[in-house]
Amino acid sequence: MVAEKTRPRASRTADSAPNPIAWVNEYPFTSVAVMFGIGMGVGLALGHTLAESTGRHMFHQDTLTEKLTGQIRDVLKNSLPQAVSRHMA
Repeated sequence: MVAEKTRPRASRTADSAPNPIAWVNEYPFTSVAVMFGIGMGVGLALGHTLAESTGRHMFHQDTLTEKLTGQIRDVLKNSLPQAVSRHMA
């Protein structure tokens, strides 16, 4: 029995994948829009990640409502009996 010679052939994905240069030449506006969208998505993801890791709330200033809520909580905590005030956060 003689083994048949096999020749290497290209992968199926390489044959079915379109040539990127030809695709860009054929669809210039679409290719720019796709790359712009990818760039915006990556930029937003990185910006969000960096903002969360550096502590975005570090620059947060209390609003009027938050200030009033804190003042009311402090007044109630100081005026209520000890047994009730310890349950308030």
